[in-house]
Amino acid sequence: MKLLVVDDLEAVGVIVAEIASQSGWQSIHCTQAGDIVKLIETEKIDVVLMDYFMPGKSGLDVAGVMREAGLSTTIIFFSGMASQIDREKADALGVFKILDKPLSVKELRKTLSEAQAL
Repeated sequence: MKLLVVDDLEAVGVIVAEIASQSGWQSIHCTQAGDIVKLIETEKIDVVLMDYFMPGKSGLDVAGVMREAGLSTTIIFFSGMASQIDREKADALGVFKILDKPLSVKELRKTLSEAQAL
């Protein structure tokens, strides 16, 4: 399974991708959501783990673009302000799960395992 970690903070993306790699995932990361559809298609991404609040775009914006492009890729949001995410809209876009930052390694591994089982 291949995971794309999207976070505007490079260090966070590197660490999360490394944790996922230790759990058997092929992991890449990027710091911008702008070309995410192209990246998902090119890299054949199975799961996107995305910081919800990024400069210029919210996770809902990006999830909407992904769905409009016909991508059924599993989406997981994570945020230090997870309580502010519109969960109804996230559900409508098929977001699999919303995780709190800072990420718990145990919760991250559990969530990735659940996503892999889909």
